[in-house]
Amino acid sequence: GLEKWRTNVIETTLPLLLGLLFLTAGIGHFANAQAFQDIYPPKGTWGIWYLPGSAEFHVAWTGLVEILGGSGLLFGATRSILASGDDEDDENLAINLIEPISALVLFILTVVVTPANIYMYTHGVTMGDMAPLDLSFHYTRFAVQVAFLSLLITLARDSFFYAWGDELD
Repeated sequence: GLEKWRTNVIETTLPLLLGLLFLTAGIGHFANAQAFQDIYPPKGTWGIWYLPGSAEFHVAWTGLVEILGGSGLLFGATRSILASGDDEDDENLAINLIEPISALVLFILTVVVTPANIYMYTHGVTMGDMAPLDLSFHYTRFAVQVAFLSLLITLARDSFFYAWGDELD
């Protein structure tokens, strides 16, 4: 039932898939930095966008956070996959918190980078040499972003609960 769901999905599959996705996206921030800089809203966009720092800076720090967060999720998934069923490994609270903190940080990051997605939509901006994007792309991207946010907050919440569950007894 629920225990199998938690073990197969929340502890392994979900962090593995999301970890790989965010790790790959983070690497992309460095491998193809200009494409990500192209979608960073310039100062004055919408009359309210005055975030300090250059596009290069913001692309670099968000890429680094995606790499670290994705690695944290992969660490948690790998740890769950390789777990021998021995509860001795579960006694280190700091280790147990790597996955939920990674999920929470990636949730916050996904919210923080939303203006870049809105900028793409409102100004018709594309990444690199992409062709103009159809409206359906933006709607699909929005739905996928909502799904990512839902999955990340579920992973963070459930992982925090199980990391601290034994500590609260």
